[in-house]
Amino acid sequence: MGSRILRLVIPPVVLLAWGVAPAAQSSGSSPKSNDSPGQQQQQQQPDQDQSKDKKKKKDKKDKGSQDVLNTEVFSTAVANSVLNDLRDGLEGHIQRLMLSAFDADKMDGYLQFEDQIEAFFNRYESFRVYFRIVQSATEGPKGVVLVDIQLEEIPRGATAPPIRKSGQIRFELERGRKGWKIVDFNPRNFFS
Repeated sequence: MGSRILRLVIPPVVLLAWGVAPAAQSSGSSPKSNDSPGQQQQQQQPDQDQSKDKKKKKDKKDKGSQDVLNTEVFSTAVANSVLNDLRDGLEGHIQRLMLSAFDADKMDGYLQFEDQIEAFFNRYESFRVYFRIVQSATEGPKGVVLVDIQLEEIPRGATAPPIRKSGQIRFELERGRKGWKIVDFNPRNFFS
């Protein structure tokens, strides 16, 4: 059974009305006159347009997130934004994204913590994270949040079952040159 390549010619006026710039016409075989309308397929928008839409949505989300992180006043929205980066880094298994939630310049023992996280990521194939902010307050220039967190760690290799742990973590955040970041948390061994 052979497949047919159908070409649908859409006048430039219609493309402009749809908000799509007309592409240069390519030479090729025209559809046979005995094709029924049911066999013809409508041309889909190029992947390029879809990726532009996704990029616009991501940029809008990132801009909103950056606005929250760059605010002068600490709030639960700030804490949520930082903790979402931490969670997204863990669940996406992207060490760099997880560490972006922390301030390397202001956090005591950051280099040791970075090594701890590298070992953590090497030991586990994937993570699932659930968190709920229990309390949020300001202490001088810092924002402090108490977070109930559940972490499921899936070890490398299919033989071991997932490890689940839960607890309450106290995160301290400060506003730096890159916005609000975590400068300390307790207990420090939760991510190990």
